[in-house]
Amino acid sequence: MNILLAHNFYKYFAGEDSIALREKGLLEENKEQVYFYTKDNKETDSYNLNKKINFFAQTIFSSSTKKELKTIIKDFKPDIAYTHNIFPLISPSIFHTLHAESIPCVQNVQDYRWLCPNGVFYINDSICEKCKNGAFWNAIRYKCFRDSFLLSGLYATTIGTNRLSGVFKKIDAFVCTTEFNKQKLMEAGIEEKRLFIKPNYLDITNIEPSVGTGNHIIFLGRLSQEKGLWTLIKAFEKIKDLQLKIVGTGPLEHPLRKYIKENSINNISIEGFKEGDEKNNLIKNALFMVFPSEWYEHFPIVLLEAFAFGKPVIASDIGNMPLIVENEKSGLHFKAGDIDDLIEKIRILSQNNSEITRMGEFARKKIETYYTPEINYKILKSIFQKVAH
Repeated sequence: MNILLAHNFYKYFAGEDSIALREKGLLEENKEQVYFYTKDNKETDSYNLNKKINFFAQTIFSSSTKKELKTIIKDFKPDIAYTHNIFPLISPSIFHTLHAESIPCVQNVQDYRWLCPNGVFYINDSICEKCKNGAFWNAIRYKCFRDSFLLSGLYATTIGTNRLSGVFKKIDAFVCTTEFNKQKLMEAGIEEKRLFIKPNYLDITNIEPSVGTGNHIIFLGRLSQEKGLWTLIKAFEKIKDLQLKIVGTGPLEHPLRKYIKENSINNISIEGFKEGDEKNNLIKNALFMVFPSEWYEHFPIVLLEAFAFGKPVIASDIGNMPLIVENEKSGLHFKAGDIDDLIEKIRILSQNNSEITRMGEFARKKIETYYTPEINYKILKSIFQKVAH
């Protein structure tokens, strides 16, 4: 099958970038012919004045994307298009162009961008779904995108005008990571028959589990407000006798470091961004992971990384988390944002090594059974075949 895979890379490498690259590799490993059509937001750093002026119009509908796609379609002759992130440089013009050229299109859904201009259903430290059904003026009112009226207006206009122009009808299928995400798209008016579920996955071939052992507790992810870092920090400020290692970087890194230093919190260390063996060793040597996110996370790969090493996860009880981390099976749930409840769950798990072992073994079995590349490819290929025919 000839597959046109499209993805707009973020300026700073993000989870969606990793997923797009991983799925490109998965398709190629299974002998599919892939044309990888990409844009990179780093391009905007070198824009001249004319390109900066045209940026807003091109975000709504990119004429260059339309032109480039027509050439690719003529030469490559794709059987199907598989789109990941398309904002802002590829733009929704990809869907209009593919539809006009009679190329079936499958959209991988890794955020809520089509329902929420900032993509996360989260603003002012709380969940917000005001724009979900098309009331995008709320995004401008609350400056939802980077606290900017201008950028919020750009995304509100881009998403709003394209939805009004019927862009959803030009996407043949949406691939959701969970039932929760599928439900959100149905609430926005997308028919269930065009919605499919395919979770994220992880290749665990070279990951040896380390069940029931560890000398610290780990958080792994972007250091930003919606991730629940303040809840986590304040919980461990009270716990004192357990070591927390925070792995990652982001806008909260400096404020968190400052708070830890000013309050002499000796059991929390911020390790910074880690990858490869360094990251793997930090997970391997953890008792368990804590994932205190306070927004509707999609399907974080870090949870699968914890499972791969046989580590349970204490996760907030919001959005997709209860569907991925099964309470009292692969981890424990706590009430999102509730410091005392988080402390209680950390105490329960940290003081019971047999439960850490049992849950860790269940987590590893879960990933071996449901979240492997082989299973994922079969699901994806089945979706492609249904859409292409």
